[in-house]
Amino acid sequence: MRAPLPIGSVVVVLLCAGGGLRAQTPADAPPPAAVAPPNPAGEVQRFEPAEVTESRPAVLPPAAPTAPTAPTAPELPPLTMDEIAVATTNSRVTMNVFGDSAFKVDSVTSGKPAFVLGPLDLLLTGRSGNLMALSEIALETGDDGAIGIDLERGFVGWHAETFSIDAGRTHTELGYWNNAFHHGRWLQMPVDRPRAVLFEDEGGILPIHSIGVTGRWRVLTGEHQLELMAAIGNGRGVIVDNLQLDRDDNLFKSLLLKIEAKGFGARELRVGLSGFYDRIAPEPATDAAGGATRPALPDQTITELISNAYLAYRGSDLTVIAEAFDILHTATGGHWNTFDGFGLVAYRFGTLVPYATFEVRSGDIAQDPFFFPDPTAPSAILGKFEEATAGLRWDLNTWSALKIEYRPTWIVATKSWDQREMIDWTFGL
Repeated sequence: MRAPLPIGSVVVVLLCAGGGLRAQTPADAPPPAAVAPPNPAGEVQRFEPAEVTESRPAVLPPAAPTAPTAPTAPELPPLTMDEIAVATTNSRVTMNVFGDSAFKVDSVTSGKPAFVLGPLDLLLTGRSGNLMALSEIALETGDDGAIGIDLERGFVGWHAETFSIDAGRTHTELGYWNNAFHHGRWLQMPVDRPRAVLFEDEGGILPIHSIGVTGRWRVLTGEHQLELMAAIGNGRGVIVDNLQLDRDDNLFKSLLLKIEAKGFGARELRVGLSGFYDRIAPEPATDAAGGATRPALPDQTITELISNAYLAYRGSDLTVIAEAFDILHTATGGHWNTFDGFGLVAYRFGTLVPYATFEVRSGDIAQDPFFFPDPTAPSAILGKFEEATAGLRWDLNTWSALKIEYRPTWIVATKSWDQREMIDWTFGL
């Protein structure tokens, strides 16, 4: 039978093990003062790359010499591995929660207003020195009211000052937005992501998630930074939403390269180029049960090349983000090219941030056999369009914001407008 710990020791262990949750503020302000666990390495929890800063206590001058004191008794060693106090190691585990509720009116539902429950995002991060592990789980409601649980990200990584590597399911290092703003809607300025970087199960056209290994190398550090990134992973599945978690239909793996420069011209200015290459496995026109798989282009490998360029400036008041994607699919006897570009401009006036976005999609997307493998089947992917958003974000406090926006979309195929008005109350804790 294990001897009970003294009450004083239990209190010490509990105090050492406590920790506060952090979430990024829209203005990158430091969180309210709270008692934090010892953190010898000065690590900071980050929701998006290089955008969270934390004020550090000033170095105090040496204290005046005092009379020697009697040595204190050493602390009792932990009885089991599960009882190791956080203070005895450089470990840290945090949990953050993101969610939102909204009220919207749109032309898709014939102008009938409705309250909408957004996804609930749970982010778990563990750190021990350079080692880190992350798990992001999203709870989402479907059109039928059922609640689905998705593992959006789950990886282990080693993060040093100039080099890092992650292995598992990550957000693909394709462009800027995809890794600057993850699944928590509170992190981004508008309610929704631009359509170019929508998630695969929401009508997206890009490989937003990657299952593989990603490495980063900071060639230059300091005021002017230069970072190189490379990744290898499983390729695309039969359709856009077919993520290959435990297999790959092709022997060939998807490849990604990216280069980003920061601080040249302005401290918060980022410019970058990225590219993605994959060979999508051939599919028959129908499966064994007679259902359609890829009747638009049966039994042919599709080669995919995605090119991207971006510019992002996120200052204390002004935010400007612009990205462009070119997607080229080729196969025997044909090629299909799709272009998608978007931009965002926002300016902060205290707690109020008016913002505007614009996006355009053009090219051969409607005829692309990968995006529309069965042209007769309904699809969440939108063809050619032009879209604008005008909105106002009101930061209620450090952890919550109210967004009011109007979004008209011109759909080229039907020559019609799709309009949406929305009020969204979002939080990040």
